[in-house]
Amino acid sequence: MLILRIRQAETALADGRLDEAYELARADDVRAHRRGQGLVGRLVRSLVSRSRDHLAAGRLGEALADCEKAQRLGGSLPEIASLRAAISRAMSDEHRSRRRRAGIMTAAREHVENGRLSVGERLLGDVDGESGKATALRNEAAARRQTADAALRRAEAAIDEQDWDTAIDALAEAGRAHAANDRVAAMSARLTKLVNQQIRQAVEQGRLDRADLLIRRVQPLSGRTIETRELGRILEQCHLAREYVEQGHVPRAVEILEQLGAIVPDAGWIQDALDSARQTTEGLGRLRGGPLGLLGPAPPEVSDVSAATVPPPKAAAQTQAGVGQVNGAGRLPGRFMIHVDGVGSYLVLRERQVTIGPAGSSHGPELALMAESGLPPATIERVDDDYFLSSSGQVRVNDRPTKRKLLANGDKIALSRRCRVRFSLPHAASTSAVLDLSGTRLPQGDARRVILLDRNIVVGPGPSSHIRADQLAGPIVLSIRDGRLFCGGNEPVTVDDRAMDRMTGVPMDAQVRVGPVSFVVTSA
Repeated sequence: MLILRIRQAETALADGRLDEAYELARADDVRAHRRGQGLVGRLVRSLVSRSRDHLAAGRLGEALADCEKAQRLGGSLPEIASLRAAISRAMSDEHRSRRRRAGIMTAAREHVENGRLSVGERLLGDVDGESGKATALRNEAAARRQTADAALRRAEAAIDEQDWDTAIDALAEAGRAHAANDRVAAMSARLTKLVNQQIRQAVEQGRLDRADLLIRRVQPLSGRTIETRELGRILEQCHLAREYVEQGHVPRAVEILEQLGAIVPDAGWIQDALDSARQTTEGLGRLRGGPLGLLGPAPPEVSDVSAATVPPPKAAAQTQAGVGQVNGAGRLPGRFMIHVDGVGSYLVLRERQVTIGPAGSSHGPELALMAESGLPPATIERVDDDYFLSSSGQVRVNDRPTKRKLLANGDKIALSRRCRVRFSLPHAASTSAVLDLSGTRLPQGDARRVILLDRNIVVGPGPSSHIRADQLAGPIVLSIRDGRLFCGGNEPVTVDDRAMDRMTGVPMDAQVRVGPVSFVVTSA
């Protein structure tokens, strides 16, 4: 039987069936036989030769398998050791090449998804053309380019027809598809200039309602240009003057109208409003100086009331309940929570500078996280419209070590191996930022999103909201004025099933309902 198996192995080897010959020759009794030893020597040489052929053809797995078979039969011969080292180097090179291709694909996809199509396509040029993922990404880039071109054609036609809404929507679509397209930037600048002219004209004509609508539409597109900011401030001052008039603080309204008259000298309605406001001030002075003034302590003359003694809009006299309490609506603390039913809880921080650190740290961070005690303290500071991250130790932003960085929308901050924070500016017209927590949480509850508040918070459908509530048909805006929270939008607002007091705003610890959404504001 032994000689028969040796003959079978020799026949298999002669016919090139090396794997069959190997299975027969690996038996101990075959390898111990003198004739079997000759067979093993020839088989080892054949396996080494085939392994080299596999290696040359790039079939590294097959090359390694043959090399290991030869080593089991022939031991650690020099030629086998040399072959195994060559296979290991080739496999290491292949691994690095795969990692490089994966990195290129990841970077290319990020560029394409962010509208930088040309950059993504250039990166894809370094990836094998037969790659299915690369081909799919190339097709996606081509489709985005076509979408952007079609949207630009619609925008151009809408601009020619002065259909600003359609033009803005079409340009926004083109920007999402191909943000780096020079035509998108050029047409956005052109449209912004034209719409700003319409806004200024509407302000001069007294059509503040139309100007308000246009400024809201163009702000996400304009990139907060200087002209758009100036027009936005003009409209803010108009709103402020109106609120002072509603509150009966006419002298303050006069001050604002005089400033507006200098900024917009061609707006004739401002002078008419000034004349009416001055007449009202004079009339109030005569009333207070007449018999009605004898009924109680004489109030100060209207002309002597200074800006410092007049409460700002939406603020009323303090009640006996204590300073800062107005009809149940108190001034907001520096940090508070917003609990939105069916959506989640959000910690809101109002300070320009926020330190981040582990809970229980002696530094007393404003944003305390449930994280390891060795977490390096970091600071996020808002300077004008920008946010800067700084840290005494090394942190990683987008997988790159740094101690200070100007933060951009979408930046991923790794404070430690597990504790990660994603920074975002969801709404183009708001400088309030959002921090999404990953691998950590806040000590006081299950909130994993922190809002760094600068003037307003957008609550609404879609990813462009600070608080995403898809059940809303349109956005609502929570804004801070004079230390109180106010809610603006097209939906009716109720507090504990009663209409919200427009004079005092949103109170703490009360159930507030805006259309289909309800929330409670509590101290943190």
